[in-house]
Amino acid sequence: MSPLVWYGLLALAAIGVVFYFVRKIPAYVAACALLVMAFAGLTLPFFGQRPSEWIVLTAGLLLCVFGLLIVRVMLVRSVSLRLLRSIDEGHAERMSEDIGGRLADMRGFRLIEITDGQCALTPFGRLVGGTIAAFYSLFRIAV
Repeated sequence: MSPLVWYGLLALAAIGVVFYFVRKIPAYVAACALLVMAFAGLTLPFFGQRPSEWIVLTAGLLLCVFGLLIVRVMLVRSVSLRLLRSIDEGHAERMSEDIGGRLADMRGFRLIEITDGQCALTPFGRLVGGTIAAFYSLFRIAV
């Protein structure tokens, strides 16, 4: 393997460490941006020798950072994880706040409407739900 690939693997490992230890999303983005910029800066001399490899590795690192950012957002916003944490900490009253927050999000995106204390999908919510169900079926994702 070329030294450029080793640098790429080192940068990937550093991104993994940042993902594991840095919990706040802005700090994660900043730290990973610094890592990718450091990789690009340190390996810039390789650009003249292997430009396509350098571009692919840099783009791959950026896509990895973005993918892990999506995972981080999912973990932070997960109702199930928040409910489990509330139960573990003995704060059952937080459970209704978390669920209420997700319902407020769905109302804000016009996915549901609440009338007489009952939640119902809006036409847009049905469209989104149908689209997601089609993708689940297409990609054989078990529900």
